[in-house]
Amino acid sequence: MKSLIAIVLTLAFTSAVFADGEADFKYRQGVMRTIGGQMTSMAAILRGKVHMENFKIHAHGMAELATIAPHLFPAGSGVDKSEALPAIWDNPDEFKAAMDKFVEAANGISAAADSENPGDIGPAIQALGKACKGCHDNFREEHDD
Repeated sequence: MKSLIAIVLTLAFTSAVFADGEADFKYRQGVMRTIGGQMTSMAAILRGKVHMENFKIHAHGMAELATIAPHLFPAGSGVDKSEALPAIWDNPDEFKAAMDKFVEAANGISAAADSENPGDIGPAIQALGKACKGCHDNFREEHDD
């Protein structure tokens, strides 16, 4: 019985601690930074024609991260320091459509990398950049940096 009470209290405490969305925000922030790192790495590889052997790793990583990206914005995770705009939760259908484009484009860059055809990679990276920009333009706070 004591262990059951301990479990119930632990679950109640855990829910209360994370009810403010802070944990979801921190997780989202880490994943989105990683997505940005994958994009930066792929662009650097393509521009400099260096480390081409690593391109597939980054493209596959992007596609894997894209599978979880649509789930990074649960209700209540729009904390004050977040760059996520209220439009994410106010316009869920539009946000879902933007995320669907991102997932599709991320899968496209992964497939292009697997094809090893340079003619496939250029259009795929452009589509991915466009998908990222579309979401950032409409659902992310702008910065002057």
